[in-house]
Amino acid sequence: MRAEIGVGELKSEVEIQLPASKSISNRVLIINALLSDSAPINNLSKAADTQILDRLLQSELSIYDAGDGGTTARFLLAYCALKGNACTITGSESLQRRPVAPLVDALNELGAGISYVNNPGCLPVKLSGSKLLGGNVTVNGEISSQFISALMLIAPILPDGLKITLTGEILSLPYIQMTASVMQYFGVDVIVDGDQINIPSGNYSALPFTVESDWSAASYWYEAVALSDGMEVVLPGLHQNSLQGDSIIHTYMDSLGVETMFEDSGTRIRKKSTYNLPEYFTADFTGCPDIAPAIAVVCGAQNITADLTGLKNFRLKESDRASALQRELYNFNVKTDFCGGSKFKIYADSGLRMSRYTVKTYNDHRVAMCMSLLAAKVEKVIIADPEVVSKSYPDFYKDLSNAGFDVKFTE
Repeated sequence: MRAEIGVGELKSEVEIQLPASKSISNRVLIINALLSDSAPINNLSKAADTQILDRLLQSELSIYDAGDGGTTARFLLAYCALKGNACTITGSESLQRRPVAPLVDALNELGAGISYVNNPGCLPVKLSGSKLLGGNVTVNGEISSQFISALMLIAPILPDGLKITLTGEILSLPYIQMTASVMQYFGVDVIVDGDQINIPSGNYSALPFTVESDWSAASYWYEAVALSDGMEVVLPGLHQNSLQGDSIIHTYMDSLGVETMFEDSGTRIRKKSTYNLPEYFTADFTGCPDIAPAIAVVCGAQNITADLTGLKNFRLKESDRASALQRELYNFNVKTDFCGGSKFKIYADSGLRMSRYTVKTYNDHRVAMCMSLLAAKVEKVIIADPEVVSKSYPDFYKDLSNAGFDVKFTE
């Protein structure tokens, strides 16, 4: 399937009901599964990753297939190890290329008895069914915060709790802070002190929880406003006081001409009445890599030289996101480079042009969404495999259509 996106007649004001935060939803699902009596979860994400995790947590299987979900697989791995399940955990071909060794090593230190089925360091893995003990583990924080969050979520249920020592540069710290905040809401103690995380043994409390709207999904509406003329977008349920590190996008986009107004019911975004685009833009995405694709396209489409830093794991997402964006932006005459393993550089020495190529998505939802919004600047964008957006934002193209973009699907 392909999606053809044209600019159409964009509405001057449109209200978009964003999906619920996938990151928060997945954390709450694990906690809910660890409760003796489940508690109501309001506004659970409809993203494929979350729906798969929800289904697997309610199943007793010999093989658990996490699909494309990195968080799904890693959280499920820690959960099954805690429960003493003898099973195999696997995932899609792309997920089997993503690292899992730091989590496996930590769980094995706690007594899990996990082995690799095929390639060392990657899924699938086989769990022996051994019971976990609490204690101390050391985890490298440079690869993914998901390993750390997975351990944190099961820590209160361990007989002796858990003390985690982090080594290396701690990437995506806001996600660790998100995990701590959600756990604390459910009544357990979490002490984060520099490179030490201490979680004593305890019990989660069964409390109702409402999941907030997703700031990473909001990044595409910031992109839409930045690249279009006169569109104002209202985002109910999106608030400044958020658990999500991606909320920093409102600060970054202010420099790119989009103003944010926080209201009681949510957030309103629009272009500033007077502004000058910068000749040069830089921002650190160490704690918020998922909003980098939208900002990369905003800069590239508007001929802004940019250095997007802190993207050490950009090659370890659903795709090699650095290479994917480089290839696809180049087809629109936007030249980029990925420097030093962590900086995505955009050059302003060429003008945006319409591409006759179909945009490849590389099975990456964020590549599909950020590239789709180029339709606001060129006549038409054609996206291959648009269904990949179901991973995090199933209604993305429906919402684009409601905003006035011309969206057509073809085989």
